[in-house]
Amino acid sequence: MRSLVSLYLVIGLLLLGFGYFATGPCPNKNTDIVNDVVFVLTWPVELYGYVIKGSLSPDEWLHKQACEGGFGGHGGELPKTQPE
Repeated sequence: MRSLVSLYLVIGLLLLGFGYFATGPCPNKNTDIVNDVVFVLTWPVELYGYVIKGSLSPDEWLHKQACEGGFGGHGGELPKTQPE
């Protein structure tokens, strides 16, 4: 079981590394550690959603995560609520 979890995490880290170093120039590197951790933990879901079902190529997907700020939008504005 430990080997499966380790393999899962190693694949996520390798994908993140490929995004930084193998997808072309990266002048605006993603420095948000939380975004990177979420990517490493959820890479199969993102792969399915953005590459298999979505319109991104694998290179675009990895480049967007590593060099364009990632996919997480945490810290955004909350929607306005209606007063009661």
